[in-house]
Amino acid sequence: MGIRVGGRLCAACMGFVLWNGVAVADEPLPWLLGDWGGKRSALAAQGFDFEFVATVDVLGTVDGGIDEGFDSPANFDLVMSVDTGAAGWWQNGSFNFYFLGNAGGAPSARTGDYQVASNIEAPGTFKLYEAWYEHRFADDRVSLLVGLHDLNSEFYVTEHGLLFLNSSFGIGPEIGQAVPSFFPTTSPGVRLRVAPTANTYVIAAVYDGVPGDPADPYGTEVAFDDGDGVFGIGEVGLIGSGTTYYKLGLGAWITTAQFDDFAGDSHNDNAGIYLIGERDLWRADDGRGVGVFAQLGFADEDMNQTGTYAGAGINWTGPLPGRPADVAGFAVAHARNGDDFRAANPGIERAETALEWTYLIPATPWLNIQPDVQYVIDPGMDPTLDNAVVVGFRVQVSL
Repeated sequence: MGIRVGGRLCAACMGFVLWNGVAVADEPLPWLLGDWGGKRSALAAQGFDFEFVATVDVLGTVDGGIDEGFDSPANFDLVMSVDTGAAGWWQNGSFNFYFLGNAGGAPSARTGDYQVASNIEAPGTFKLYEAWYEHRFADDRVSLLVGLHDLNSEFYVTEHGLLFLNSSFGIGPEIGQAVPSFFPTTSPGVRLRVAPTANTYVIAAVYDGVPGDPADPYGTEVAFDDGDGVFGIGEVGLIGSGTTYYKLGLGAWITTAQFDDFAGDSHNDNAGIYLIGERDLWRADDGRGVGVFAQLGFADEDMNQTGTYAGAGINWTGPLPGRPADVAGFAVAHARNGDDFRAANPGIERAETALEWTYLIPATPWLNIQPDVQYVIDPGMDPTLDNAVVVGFRVQVSL
C-alpha cells in the first residue's frame, strides 16, 4: 500500500490511495489546501499531476537502547508527473520530477538500532530526488525508464510491508549495505520492465554504483567518478490483482563499486539475492481483509556485516466495526550478522530483531494518524545495550 507518485511507490505517502484496488479514503482524493479553485483538477486532466505530502514521525526510546527521549524526523514529498499523451505531446510517455525534503531528529541515535525504526530518518536537506522519463511500448507490456530513479519503487517492494515504519519492511538491510539508488539518495540509471503475461513480470536496471556524493549528502549530486562502478539488479515474479491479490518475486543484485569491507579489505564485486512474497488471505468488497507478506535476503558473508535477513508481517484492514479503512499490523524483522563479521568483532551479538505493532487511522480524507510501537531485541547487536522499547506515532497530510 502506498501512493504512486509519478511511478514511484512512496512509503511516506501511504494511506491516501487504494489498498489492492479498494479505496481507503473517500474519492475523489481531497487535499488540505483544496483544488486551487479547480486549477489542480484542470491541470491533471491536461496530464500535469501534483502530489504534496508532509510526513512527521514522533518516536521515542522509552526503555533500553542508548538514551531515552523523543525525536521527530520529517519528510516532504513534492512531485510533478507529466503524461505526455494527455498533455497533447506524444503518446505513451511520462516525465517525473520528485523533490524530497528531510528535517528533524534521528530516533536511531537514541535507540542504537541497526535496522532503523523510522523509514523517513535522513540528513536534513532539500533536493531533487528523482528526475526520469519513461516510455511504454507494446500496449504497456514493455517500458523503458531513464534518469534519476529510486530502485525500491519497483524492486524488493511489497505493498503490505509499506504499512510499517521500520526501514527493513521497505527493503532488506542486506541490500542496503551496498548503498544502492534508494532513499534518501538516488543514482542515474536505466530500467527495463516487461510483462510477458498478465500475471508475470521481469524488471532489470543498471545504475551508477555510488549515489550522489558520499561526502556531501545534502544536495543533488550526479557524478561518475573512478571507482563508482555500476549497480545492477533484476527481479522476476508473479502478480495477481483479481479476487485475491498476490505477488511472488525473486531478485538478484551485484555492484562493482569499490568499497572496504569490515576487515579493511578492498572489493568491487559485492552481490546478493532476495525473495519476496505477499498475499491477501481474504478481501471483502468494501476493502476489509487480511494480508500477509514475507522477505528473505542473502548477501556475501565474506564482505558484508549482514549475511541473512528475514522479515514477515500481517495486516488487518477494517478490524473495528464502523472503521473499514483502518489498518492494524504486526511484523518482525531479523537481521543476522555473518560469521566473518562476528569473528572480526568478538563479543558482538548474532542478530538484531525488531517487532512492530502499528495502527493506521485515516482521520480525514487528507489526514492519517498512525500510532506505533516497536520492540528491538539486541539493538545494534551491541551486547552493552538493553532491549529497546520505541513508541510514538506518524502524521501524514496530503496538501
